[in-house]
Amino acid sequence: MPGHSSGRAAGSALRAGSLAAAVVYRCGEALAQPAAAPIPEEPAPVEQGPGRAPGLRGGAPLLHLGARDNALRTSRFGWTTSATTDVFGLGGELYGVDGERADMSFSLAPRYSFVSTKEHWAWVGTDVTLALELTDSDVPGEGAVTLADLPLQAAYNYTFFQDGRGLVLLGGPRLAVLFPTSAASQHIGVYARTRLGLGALGNVPLLEGAWLNGVFFSAGGSWQHLFSQATTPAHGGAHRPRQDPSGEVLLDERLSGRFLERDRLSAGLSFWVNVWGDLSVGTTWGLGAGFRDSPSDGECVQTVTGCVPVEPRGSSTATLAYTTFGVSLSYPAADIAWFELGYDNTASTVAEDGRRPSFFYSPGAQLYLTMTLFLDSLYAVATAPPAEQPAAAR
Repeated sequence: MPGHSSGRAAGSALRAGSLAAAVVYRCGEALAQPAAAPIPEEPAPVEQGPGRAPGLRGGAPLLHLGARDNALRTSRFGWTTSATTDVFGLGGELYGVDGERADMSFSLAPRYSFVSTKEHWAWVGTDVTLALELTDSDVPGEGAVTLADLPLQAAYNYTFFQDGRGLVLLGGPRLAVLFPTSAASQHIGVYARTRLGLGALGNVPLLEGAWLNGVFFSAGGSWQHLFSQATTPAHGGAHRPRQDPSGEVLLDERLSGRFLERDRLSAGLSFWVNVWGDLSVGTTWGLGAGFRDSPSDGECVQTVTGCVPVEPRGSSTATLAYTTFGVSLSYPAADIAWFELGYDNTASTVAEDGRRPSFFYSPGAQLYLTMTLFLDSLYAVATAPPAEQPAAAR
């Protein structure tokens, strides 16, 4: 019958799924139906770096793990302005106004990751740092732009554990050789400094949502050795031990009369708590010990009046212990930059006058503001293919 044959034809047309039109036969009439609009494809997800793996928030993972997984992983450019607390009139009445200092520094830390897999990560790099003293000085040569010692670094990390919630643990050895490009090292005849360390990085997820969503930590220890033709400092002024925002302890003690620090052992722990979203509160705790040269029995220096025995001035302690404490507030911007406002204090356990400075404050304590640009992220943006433009509607 015509009705049955037309129904079978309609079913065949529907099953064929014609892209142009579906012909429906109803009571012998043919009605043309327009084809359904194609379902739009979902945009491809934006590739995230190791520092933005699921469950990782804040700026610390971007700094230590990388904003993008490319050859420049963890490469960065940094700007830091710091000043001792007595510049702001804080704490000076306790120790006397002495050694007020403000500095600005710029650093470029290029790194090349030659192995970057799910389990293994190895890189080599360096760090070029220029510093400028902002405080006024009557001493000629002070306040000029200075170049820090130039390191050649290498590191390897193995991922022991990582899950989809953000629980991560990785670690491994690192090695650095610092060449005497700074004036302070050249004045005391430094050949090189070597540093061998072992570090660990990890993240622990906490609560679901924006509040207190995780803790990122960095822990490690290192041994540093000085290769120098001298045993005592020469030239310049004596400075207190202090720490820059990158965690490097600066012990410039030229003309202090002490013997040079030949070896140094240090250990530290830093962690950042994500209080809300990517806003993090961080803190640093550290301990260290420096081992100085000591004069040999009967050692003397020949002068026009005879042989003068070698005796140290100031503290004659062969081992100097120091502590480190810091706290900061930080926030990343679009995985491109990281801003950090903080306070840190690095001090000897025993001062020159025999007093024991506080773990939390000493005359060398400083406030700092740091901006870090993630070069791996900038490189990924610069080399990304242009987005496909949708076809114009006809």
